[in-house]
Amino acid sequence: MNTMTFELETEVNDQVTEFLNYLLENGGPNPEDYTKFTSIVDNLDPSEVDNFRDKIKSVLNENTLIGHGFVKPYGYSGDFHLIDKIYQFDVNEDSRYKNWDLFFQNQAGANAVRNRKDFFIKYCKDLVINKENPKVLILGSGPASDVYEFLNNYSGSNNISFDLIDYDQAAIDFSMKKNQKFNGHVSYNRINALRYNSFKLYDLIWSAGMFDYFKDKHFTFLIRKYINCLAEDGEMVISNFSTRNPTKRLMEVLSDWYLNLRTESDLFRIALDACVDKELVSIDKEPLGVNLFLKVRKN
Repeated sequence: MNTMTFELETEVNDQVTEFLNYLLENGGPNPEDYTKFTSIVDNLDPSEVDNFRDKIKSVLNENTLIGHGFVKPYGYSGDFHLIDKIYQFDVNEDSRYKNWDLFFQNQAGANAVRNRKDFFIKYCKDLVINKENPKVLILGSGPASDVYEFLNNYSGSNNISFDLIDYDQAAIDFSMKKNQKFNGHVSYNRINALRYNSFKLYDLIWSAGMFDYFKDKHFTFLIRKYINCLAEDGEMVISNFSTRNPTKRLMEVLSDWYLNLRTESDLFRIALDACVDKELVSIDKEPLGVNLFLKVRKN
């Protein structure tokens, strides 16, 4: 490295440090800072990530949404508590952290998660119109805030029921408390989705966010397993973040949050690998195109 290059890199690093210090004093980026901050994160070399995190370590804790993912209080980044906060657009009102949370909540990834919830609610609304006493199985149910929002606004007489599967007891406890007044409609099962065996047939098998953590072989296995649990004309709907997720680097650097991103072609291939006829497979997406939905109908 020649002297001029070294001096230029030093000047750039000093400018980045100065900008980060400003953000820390400001409680996070203002909207006009989003592009610059995102550009810095997106262009970090892997060797620079630890040093970058050290510079903002005062906000990488449970006081911020980015910090919640980073410290993993329940052992994994995208836990039920964080997902519920995204659904509710929760923001820490403490001035030291507020702008960090607003930044997080205004990113495409968080917006796509909320769109995913809306997608589920609309699907359930259509289900109670078209099916008598529909049954829904949710794999990796997390906070079940989507179930709560649907049931809290549903006034029909059709007796829809939800079976929730999650391996995290804390998530089960949270969702039970949240949906306490709907206990006649909701059941809870603490078990790994890979090991759960159902004696029921379902009109909808839904999974939002769980498959992002699975390798293709587990993804394929679960389709093969659960397609046998679909009722006649039932459908399995699996969400997966797209490779077009513009929040990928922010999630990885700020929250140590890694997902298996997939394309529409990837999802279609996985379904075919699970021996599903291609005529029974379709792909949908939420408005941003960040969250994809693999739809598989019963053979």
